[in-house]
Amino acid sequence: MQLLVLRRLWPPRFAVSFDQLAALLALNLLVWAGLDALHADRHAQLALDGLFGWTCYLLLALVAAAIIARAYSRAADTRALLVPALAVAPYVLAIFWLAGDLASVGRHPLAVTVVAVVYLCLLAVRVLGAAFGPLHSAAALLAVLLIATTPWTLDFLNLDTRLWIAADTQPQEAEDPGAVEELLYDQPARIAAAVERLQPVPAHVPGVYFVGFAGDGDQAVFRREALYAAQVFGARFDSSQRSVLLINDIEDRDSYPLASVSGLAQTLKLLTSRMNPDEDVLVLFLTSHGSEEGLEVQNGTLPLAQLSPADLHQALDDSGIRWRMVVVSACYAGVFLDELKTATTAVVTASDAEHSSFGCDADRDLTWFGEAFLKDALPGSESLEDAFHKAAELIARRETAEHQVHSNPQLFIGSLMRAKLEELKAAQRGRTRPSYTVRR
Repeated sequence: MQLLVLRRLWPPRFAVSFDQLAALLALNLLVWAGLDALHADRHAQLALDGLFGWTCYLLLALVAAAIIARAYSRAADTRALLVPALAVAPYVLAIFWLAGDLASVGRHPLAVTVVAVVYLCLLAVRVLGAAFGPLHSAAALLAVLLIATTPWTLDFLNLDTRLWIAADTQPQEAEDPGAVEELLYDQPARIAAAVERLQPVPAHVPGVYFVGFAGDGDQAVFRREALYAAQVFGARFDSSQRSVLLINDIEDRDSYPLASVSGLAQTLKLLTSRMNPDEDVLVLFLTSHGSEEGLEVQNGTLPLAQLSPADLHQALDDSGIRWRMVVVSACYAGVFLDELKTATTAVVTASDAEHSSFGCDADRDLTWFGEAFLKDALPGSESLEDAFHKAAELIARRETAEHQVHSNPQLFIGSLMRAKLEELKAAQRGRTRPSYTVRR
C-alpha cells in the first residue's frame, strides 16, 4: 500500500524467496479471477481458456522484469524486482479495473490512459528502488519505456483473459421447413403492400424515397440504425411517408419485410410505380456486418444470399431509378464504392475497402458511423458533403482515442448528383424538421 501511494521503500522491507514469489502470484491470480467474476454476465460459466492469455501476459512481464534487472546490474536478482511489483499489483489491478466502470472514465479514454501510464511509470521507479536500492538511470529509463508502450502492446496482442464467459444455453433450433417456406413465400406480398402504402410527391416537385436495409438479424443495433436513418432522412428530405424498411430480426419477422437480395431488388423495381424514376431521388441505407465480399445478410437459419457490390449494382440498374444516394454502414463498406459510381449517384461508406468500422455491439443504439453521421453530423449540416466530413472527423478522433485502426470513411458524389442535391436543398429550405429518437 505504501508503494501504491508512491512512498519510497528500500530492499530490506521485502522478503525475497521462491515461496514469497509463488504466494504473490497466486494472490494476483485470485484477485484477477474475482474481478473477472464480478464483471461477468449472470449466467456466465468458468472457461479455463482464459488462463492461456493470462499466462502469455505473465511471461511477457517476467521477461521484461529480467531485462530491467539485467540493465540495473549483471548480479541483480530478478526475484527482488518481482516481489515488490507483485505486492502492489493486486491494488493497482483492482483500482484500474473498477475505475473502468465509471462513466467519466469512458468519456475520456485517451486522457485516462495518459494519466494511468504516467502513474505506472512513477510506480515503476518506486518498485525499482524497493528492489535494488539506489536508482540506475539505464534501468529506470528502460522500465519507463516498457510501461509507456504497454497500451499498444496489449492492443496489438488482444489476448482473451476472461475466465467467466456467458455460454449459449439456448442452442439454435432448426427452422420448421413449412414455416420457413411460408415466410419466404409471403415476402413479395409484404413488400408490395409496403410500397403501396407510400405517398407519392406532388407533380413537378422533386421528391425523396427512402429504403432501409438491416442485413444482420442477430444484433438489434442494425435494426435500430435502419429505423433511425429513416427518421433522420425523413426529417431532412420529407420522406417519412415514402419510406420502406427491409429488416432482419430473429426476434421479429412480422413487423417488416425481410432484408434479402431478392427482396431489395423487388422493392427497388416496385418503387418506380410510386415515384418518378427520372426526377425523384432514392436514398438507400444499408447497415450490417461487412466483408471484402460485400454485406452480410442473415436471419437465424434462413437460407439467405449475401449482398455483393455486383448484386447491388444490378438491382439499382434494373430498377431504372436514375438519382441515387447510397449509404453503406458496415466493415469494408468501401468495396461498394467503385461498383456504384455514376454521374447521378452519391455514395457514403463507413470505411474503405480494406478496414473495419466499429461499434456494432448488440447493446448499442447505433454503430460508431451511424452515431457520427446520422446523429451528430447530418441534422445540422448544410450539405451531404459537410455532414460526411464532420462525421469522418468525429470517427477518426474516436478511433484514435480507442486505439483502433482508422476505418477511413469514403465519399463519392457524381458530377450531376451535386446539382440534384442542391435542387433538393432549395426545395426543402424553410420546412420545419420534426424531432426523432432511436427506437428500440
